[in-house]
Amino acid sequence: MKPKTIIISVFLALAILTACHDETGHFREAETCLEQGCQHIADKQTEAAAQSLSLALLAIDRCDPTKPEVKRLKGLIEDNLGFAYWKHELFDEALPLHTDAAHLFRDLGNDTLLMNALRNCARTAASIGDIDAAQKHYDEALQLAKKLNDETTERELLLNSSLDVLMAKEDYGQAIERVSQALAKGADADACHLTLGLAHYYLSHDSLAIVHLNEATHSDKAGVRMSAYQSLHYLYQFAGDYQKALECHELFNDNMMQADREHRSEQMQHIKADYDLQMQKNNLEAEQKLKSLYLYLILGGLVVALAIVLLLLRQKTLNAKLKAEEIKNQLELELKKNKVYVTALALTEQITASTLDFNLKENEWDDFVTLIDKVYGNFTKRLMEKICCLTKQGFSNQVISILMNLQTNSYARRKSRIKQEKMNGLEDERSFEEIIDSL
Repeated sequence: MKPKTIIISVFLALAILTACHDETGHFREAETCLEQGCQHIADKQTEAAAQSLSLALLAIDRCDPTKPEVKRLKGLIEDNLGFAYWKHELFDEALPLHTDAAHLFRDLGNDTLLMNALRNCARTAASIGDIDAAQKHYDEALQLAKKLNDETTERELLLNSSLDVLMAKEDYGQAIERVSQALAKGADADACHLTLGLAHYYLSHDSLAIVHLNEATHSDKAGVRMSAYQSLHYLYQFAGDYQKALECHELFNDNMMQADREHRSEQMQHIKADYDLQMQKNNLEAEQKLKSLYLYLILGGLVVALAIVLLLLRQKTLNAKLKAEEIKNQLELELKKNKVYVTALALTEQITASTLDFNLKENEWDDFVTLIDKVYGNFTKRLMEKICCLTKQGFSNQVISILMNLQTNSYARRKSRIKQEKMNGLEDERSFEEIIDSL
């Protein structure tokens, strides 16, 4: 295969590789999959959401990671995929996604998206028991919510940070303060009353605890009602109101059974969803490995092709040198057969009266000069150029003959020959110097 063909093949391979990795197409694919994932999350189909978002992440990873629009889209994909993992209690997989999303939004200077990512970081960190990290993320997210005047997010952060951080740290006074602020701003009333009731219960503020816990019993969530009735049972029992304590205990059992049924149903759904998510993760990893192998094969092919091109070019250069050497050898053989060369060689070996009696024709001299020029790279032309240039500068015959390493009479004959052959010397009566000076 010729080097030119190899080079064309390499460029075609690069063109095909570029076409396969069309960035605009991958970006649009990532956008579409993100929209589908967000819709699945809204429909509470988190396993389907995880699948769409995983495909979106694959597509966006094929785009230029330095572009702001790519950073923003990747951050949104990672934040939503982390939420889908968190819903299925895959906390270790969720946290790196939320953390990277927060890093991307921070680089972009997008406070709104950063605030949401930090909230997700805090919630996930709390789920794995890293309360200090959760508090740090919640505090920064709260600062951003206040800066953006986002009351909806602020009240959610106040409630969530109280549940995940302050209650875990047994800082019940601070928890009461934050949850009260959240309730005043319109946060989930059931969750607020239950949290306030429990905080007052732990602080032995029994009357206040009873008020908030009774409010929580009106929740439509069996788990919330169960927790409220359980605490009320202990409070009434300590207060000596055994009738109400018994009623709360029975209501606690009823709601516990209902909550258990709901939990089992959700647990079965989680088991199936977790299996689906694991399969998606395996498929994602396999696709990434296949993608890496594909790129390695292409790069390996390009390296091999380049090595072949270099080898062929080197061989071509070597062949050219050998060919030039062969031509030179052939010319030298022809030169040795030339009559002028043969005559000169004979004269160097033995000069006698008979050898001085020879006559070389003009065409024989022309053949000799032509061969000399071919063998030694236009020797006569280069010699003539040097003589003419030195003469133009006004140097004497003696100086020029010394520079050219010629005898003075040899130099004179050289000038005469140049004048006759190159300057129409037979018709021009001017000297060689006059002709050169007039040019």
